[in-house]
Amino acid sequence: MSKSKAAFEFSAKRLGTEKLYFWTFTFAEVLDVKATRKKWNHLLTLLRRKYPKLCGLRAFELHEEHGLHVHLVTNGWIDVNAARAMAIKAGWGRIHVKRIPAEKALYMGKYLTKEDRAPCLKGWRLWAAFGPWKWTKVKDVRFESEFSQIIRELAATSGGQNYFHRLAMADELYFKRLIE
Repeated sequence: MSKSKAAFEFSAKRLGTEKLYFWTFTFAEVLDVKATRKKWNHLLTLLRRKYPKLCGLRAFELHEEHGLHVHLVTNGWIDVNAARAMAIKAGWGRIHVKRIPAEKALYMGKYLTKEDRAPCLKGWRLWAAFGPWKWTKVKDVRFESEFSQIIRELAATSGGQNYFHRLAMADELYFKRLIE
């Protein structure tokens, strides 16, 4: 499991202590990733203005036929007609929403572990949290292994060496420890 997926799951479990709603936002036509993200930011701004206490998790999913669309789990009720009006204003097409039990919030994590990440999504965050709540950030997740301990030791002792140099040194040290 990646640190990102672990952080998502911790966040989903924390959000899942409230009533949850699962939303899907799609477009009538296929847009590129940048255009979709821009329209998502616009829609989220409109939603947060109307519902300032709204909290949730967002995940992007790339569909072969439908392009990029957004899945959203929110902690509170939003009037679907108001959401549709805001979505139209922000350039979105179809909206679907349903109430879900708390344990289903983890379902969105499946979009984070698809086998091959499309090249157009490289460097983009596939999920994000929003609103006034304390979610788990990827940097807060720490996996313990012998290799990760070596990396942390080198980071503490190697001064200004760059990450890739430390990584190469960690590979060497780890391999030496394995064969000893």
